[in-house]
Formats: sequence, C-alpha cells, structure tokens
Amino acid sequence: MIGEISTWFAVGALGMAFGTVIFAGGLLRADADVRKYYATLTAISGIATVAYVVMALGIGSVTVGDRTVFIPRYIDWLLTTPLLLAYLAMLVDPDRALFWKIIAANIVVIVAGFGAALLSGVERFGLFAVGGLAFVVLAYLLLGPLTRRSRGQRTESLFRGLRNLTVILWATYPIIWLLAPSGFGLLTNLTNVLLVTYLDLITKVGFGLIALNAGAVLREQLQSSSDSAPVGN
Repeated sequence: MIGEISTWFAVGALGMAFGTVIFAGGLLRADADVRKYYATLTAISGIATVAYVVMALGIGSVTVGDRTVFIPRYIDWLLTTPLLLAYLAMLVDPDRALFWKIIAANIVVIVAGFGAALLSGVERFGLFAVGGLAFVVLAYLLLGPLTRRSRGQRTESLFRGLRNLTVILWATYPIIWLLAPSGFGLLTNLTNVLLVTYLDLITKVGFGLIALNAGAVLREQLQSSSDSAPVGN
C-alpha cells in the first residue's frame, strides 16, 4: 500500500515538473509586460513539484488514528492557492481590500481543513464546517465582486474560464475529504491520494496550460492601451 501511494506521489511530481518546465520556458520568452503572469504559473507548479517529491520520499506524514495526514500537501496548498488567486486577480486588477478578503478566506479554508485532518474525534467535522463556510465566502467573492471587475475587459473571457475551473474543482476537494478516511472513511487512503493528485494536476498544471493563452490576450490589451493613449503635440 505504501509503495503504491508513493508511486502516485511520484506521478504527481512528474506532472508538476512537466508543467514547471513549460511555464518556465514561457517565462524566458515572455515580454517584460507579461512576465509576472508566467512567473506566477512557474512558481505554482514548482512549489507543487517540491511537495510531491517530498511526499514520494515518505517525508512529512503523520498518523492520526488509522489514517495518514500528508503535511507537505497542506503546505503546498497554503502557498500555491494564494498564487492561483493572485493570477486571477491580475487579470481584472481588483482593489486591494477585495484581494486581501479573497486571500484571507482562502487561508481559513486551508488552515481549517488541515486542523480538521489532525483531529480524530467528531470535533473534526466542526472545524471542517468552518472551512466549508469560508469556502462559500471565497466562492462568493470570486463569482460576485471579482467577476464584476472583469466586465468589459479584454481578459474577461479568460478570467471567467479560469474562475469556473477553479471554483468547480476546488469545490470537489471538500467532497473527497468527507468521503476519505479523514471523514466517513468511504474511500481508502490510496484512492484518496489518487483523486487528490489528479485534482492537483488539473487545478495547477491544467490551469496553467489554459492560462498560457493569456500571453496573446494580455499583449493585445497592452498594445491597445498604448495605441489609444493620447499623443502629445
């Protein structure tokens, strides 16, 4: 069983490394105006690569009851999910207060989920509920205030596509948590690792591959802004 779990972590590491190479290549070729977008994508998959390598080596796991909690997974999420949200925010340029509300709600989701995973009694479901409520707030901020900022912008279509991918897939994680040994134990630890690894690859590498289209969109936006700027006499 342990060997099979390590194998899936190794698959996750290879997938994340593949994405990192692609995004780093885009970063090296990118114009200065859009380099921060590629740098963000590279950082996301790069951090995840390290986390999956660590887990594949069997480092950073703790036993809680009859289940295993992989601490590097939560560290990965705590670092990469704000970067994913920052990428979405860069597409619509929200005000600072809204951005930090989004980040705060996201951190509560991750910390509450981690805390719940470390508990073995029924109280873990209470902490899970706190994380679930925070996710509802996060989804509202993404689908409501942040989406309104995107209207009329050239990046609106790209933003909405990445937003939908993020909200739908992130909503799947709590369901897996409840079905996994951390919740009601309807899934084995191996199945849990397989599903979460698959989701992580889509939400990070898949997100990044879709976002690569941002290069052309953003360059067009910048060029349009430059062309429409007033010319001095």
